[in-house]
Amino acid sequence: MAEFLVVALFGGLGAVLRSWLGNFKGFLPWGILIANTAATAVAAWVLVVAPQFGLVLVAGLAGGLSTFSTFVGQTWQLMRERRRPAAFLNVVLNVVIPSTAVVVVMLCQ
Repeated sequence: MAEFLVVALFGGLGAVLRSWLGNFKGFLPWGILIANTAATAVAAWVLVVAPQFGLVLVAGLAGGLSTFSTFVGQTWQLMRERRRPAAFLNVVLNVVIPSTAVVVVMLCQ
C-alpha cells in the first residue's frame, strides 16, 4: 500500500510539472514537447540504470509528466486554427525528439 502512495505522490508531482510546462507555447506547444521528452528520457534512464525504481519513477513521475491527451488536444487545436504545418510539425517532433532521447540515454550507458 505504501508503494502505491509513493507512486501517487510522484505521479502528482509529474502532473503539476506538466501543468506548469503546458503554459509554454509559441509557434508550437513547446512545454508539452519538453514534458513528453523529459518523461521519456526519465523512463529510459530508469529502465536501463535503476529498474528497481521503475514503478515509482516510470509509472509515477514519468506517467504524470507525459501526456498523450494534451498532445492530441493541442495538435487538434492547431488544426482548428488552420495551422496545419504547425500541427504536422508538432506530431513529428513529439515522436522524433522523445524517441531520440531514448536512444541518447541508452547510448550513454
